[in-house]
Amino acid sequence: MKQIIALIRDERVEETKTALEVVGVRGVTFLHVTGRGQQRGKVSARELGGSLTRNMRLQLAEVRSDRDDPACSQDMEFASPDPDKEFAFGFLPKRMLIMVSDDDQVEHIVQAIVSVNQSGRHGDGRIFICPMISAIRVRTGEQGEKALL
Repeated sequence: MKQIIALIRDERVEETKTALEVVGVRGVTFLHVTGRGQQRGKVSARELGGSLTRNMRLQLAEVRSDRDDPACSQDMEFASPDPDKEFAFGFLPKRMLIMVSDDDQVEHIVQAIVSVNQSGRHGDGRIFICPMISAIRVRTGEQGEKALL
């Protein structure tokens, strides 16, 4: 058994759910998380697709106020920021998927996640595969791979 932990872009959740259903994943946990990687929490308006979440607008306001930018007093609901401008958010919203599978299913699951989430841009995500010692279904006490069925 293996545990698969995937960090993906927040906006790719529905496509990822569908891809996992197609390869037969029955149990998956989705968590809202924030983090940063090589992009160091920076993202261009072009990558945002013109949409800023409430959390991102609040972080942007903090970044601007730290720089004593007069634009900081503007309403953060602006429609279209300069597409080439880069914003520093510190931590970006992501989704963490956690699932446990048989060893023979790991490659199919990983490929499904990669195919949906790979855009070639920083922030596409990471996948971690860890050995799983055991699993126990609390309701029945079944252990090992029987607990996954």
